[in-house]
Amino acid sequence: MAIIISWVDEEMTIIRLAFQGQWSNEEFRSSGLQAVLMVRSVSHLVYVINDFSASEVLPLGILWQGRNLGQMRPPNWGGAAVITSDAVLINLVEVFMGVYMALSHRQSLFFAKTYEEALEIIARLKRENRVS
Repeated sequence: MAIIISWVDEEMTIIRLAFQGQWSNEEFRSSGLQAVLMVRSVSHLVYVINDFSASEVLPLGILWQGRNLGQMRPPNWGGAAVITSDAVLINLVEVFMGVYMALSHRQSLFFAKTYEEALEIIARLKRENRVS
């Protein structure tokens, strides 16, 4: 499988999905379901980093798979950072989300160019969620 899923921290508050090379819609769906189960396995907020920095071309239909997985998000899903520098992908996802996803989902997805930037986004989300 070209998608690697792991906890980033010992506290199990961040999950990273690292997409490498070519992968299929089925691998995406399977990995996404595994991530949903990981989030559900704990009671605190969990944040997700989707790292496409080493990914090749995205499979057709990936946005629909993402929408379907988004509908399964547990209540303790805290937000996500997507790592990519592909401007076309960013624009495509933003348009898709604007049409098909609730405002609350759109406000909890952020784009980053690096893993470090994604971690900074997650740290900010954690601070914001502690305050509210």
